[in-house]
Amino acid sequence: MSEYKIFYFSGSPKVVVNNKETPLVRDSYISTKSSLKVPANSYVVLTNKKEVPMGISTPGSYSIADLNKIYQNVGNSNLTEEFFDYIASSMIEEDQKVKRSGGVYRAVGDILKTPFDEAIIITDAVKLDWVNSSGKTLYLKIYDAETWEQPYNLETTDSTYTVVFDESKFVRGKQYAWTVYHGEDHPQQGTILRVFTFADDTWKANFNSQLEEIKTGESTDMNEIKTLRLYLDNNVWPVAE
Repeated sequence: MSEYKIFYFSGSPKVVVNNKETPLVRDSYISTKSSLKVPANSYVVLTNKKEVPMGISTPGSYSIADLNKIYQNVGNSNLTEEFFDYIASSMIEEDQKVKRSGGVYRAVGDILKTPFDEAIIITDAVKLDWVNSSGKTLYLKIYDAETWEQPYNLETTDSTYTVVFDESKFVRGKQYAWTVYHGEDHPQQGTILRVFTFADDTWKANFNSQLEEIKTGESTDMNEIKTLRLYLDNNVWPVAE
């Protein structure tokens, strides 16, 4: 095995061994006899044995010798702030695309903006954003995703609303589905809904424990990017900055 490990990737990059292509596996090492194939609209974040992260977004095939040269150019210094911001924004954008296309409640359209689907809310409030540039009258609807009881059915001409946790309306750890609709009645079949959950204390304690473990790492830059990956892997909203 080489010293290079797959830390994160998006799109459809592959590892090629003896002309056979296989999908990447996160946290696995690249064989010295293999090459890394990065197609268009993909990128890969690698780490070396010193846990220095490095991103590849230029399409092409990269042998271990190629990766060695790239790392020589990067050097063993920490990532620059600009390069870290590039990786962070790319990871977040890609993650949001995945959330928009996956999940249970799905239909054609893209009126709902943020948070992404199946978001875990770690604060006591979440700002819901949607498209309403003309300021027309819509109804913000929030449902208990299990019972379909409706704690919210608010008339609004805005494109955002902050939902504050209220024990009379929500239960921590339960899923709630939300959407905006042109009528006061229930939306017609095929309307997009997204799901969010206010994290409960047990979930938060486990998540915070993982954050504290990451902070013990020796590399500040690597700690930051590990933190970002933890947020994305757990669908946490708001995402780490």
